[in-house]
Amino acid sequence: MQDYEFEVTITAVVRVRAENETRARTVVSSSALSSPSAEEIRMANQGQFLLGKKATIIAVDFAEPDEDSVRLIGIVRGQ
Repeated sequence: MQDYEFEVTITAVVRVRAENETRARTVVSSSALSSPSAEEIRMANQGQFLLGKKATIIAVDFAEPDEDSVRLIGIVRGQ
């Protein structure tokens, strides 16, 4: 078997409850988009083998988003 490495652009919508946008943005850019744990990767591997896909995820690393890449798309009221 060979190892293959892919770069994948991921778009995520993250809802954060905070006192203000600055604090919410800081949480998103620092911790919300972290790499999965070893256990999460193990579970994904098991699921792929159960589906007959026969490939193993070795590692997943997410690039840390810079603050300029976090874009406010709305404010949810009444929560």
